[in-house]
Amino acid sequence: MSKLDDMIKRLCPDGVEFMKLGEVCLKTNKVKWSETSSDFKYIDLTSVDRKTHSIKDCDIINKDNAPSRAQQVVHTDDVIFGTTRPTLMRICNITRKHDGQICSTGFCVIRPNKMIVLPHFLYHILLTDMYARFVKNHQKGANYPSISDKDIFRFEIPLPPLEIQAEIVRILDKFTQLEAELDCRKRQYEFYRDQLLNFDKLTPPKGVM
Repeated sequence: MSKLDDMIKRLCPDGVEFMKLGEVCLKTNKVKWSETSSDFKYIDLTSVDRKTHSIKDCDIINKDNAPSRAQQVVHTDDVIFGTTRPTLMRICNITRKHDGQICSTGFCVIRPNKMIVLPHFLYHILLTDMYARFVKNHQKGANYPSISDKDIFRFEIPLPPLEIQAEIVRILDKFTQLEAELDCRKRQYEFYRDQLLNFDKLTPPKGVM
C-alpha cells in the first residue's frame, strides 16, 4: 500500500468531505487608487501563460495610467482564474514576485483559507478535468463567453486533512517538475537538431565538388 493510501485509510476512514470553494476562501481586496502613488505590475489576461500557468511580462501602472479593469490586489498564494473565455483555463498561483500587485477584474481572485485548504492543493484542483467541465457547463454567452465569480465559488472541492493535501501536492509538484524538465530537454533537442542538421555552411561553393 502506498504512503498516500495508508494516510487516507488512517485519516479519512469515512471518506472525504466536499465543500464549496466560497466556503474555504477569504475575502479579497481592491486597490484604492486615490490613496496611493505607487507603481504596480499589472497582471492582465494575456499575462498568464496557458501552458506553464505562470505570469509573463506585466505592464507597469499607477493611478495616472491604470486601465479601468486594474482593480484587484493579489497576494502570495492567491490563485487567479481568467473568467473571460474561461475554457482557455488561464490559471496561475501568485508567487512572492507578484505579492501586492494588481490584476484585472477579468480574473477571479481565489484566496484560500490556509487553515482549511493548502494553496497549491487548490491550484492543482483547478487544473483538473472536473473543474474544466464545471467551467464549460456554467459559462454564459456565445460570442464572448464568461463565468461569474459567484458561479466559481459554487464549485465543490474535496477537502482531505491538510496532511493528505500536502502529500498530494508533493506528488503532483514532482510530476510537474518532471514535465518541465522534459519540455526543456525537448527544446534543447530541437535547437541542437536544427544546428547539427543545418549543412548550409558545409555546402561547397558553386562549381566546387
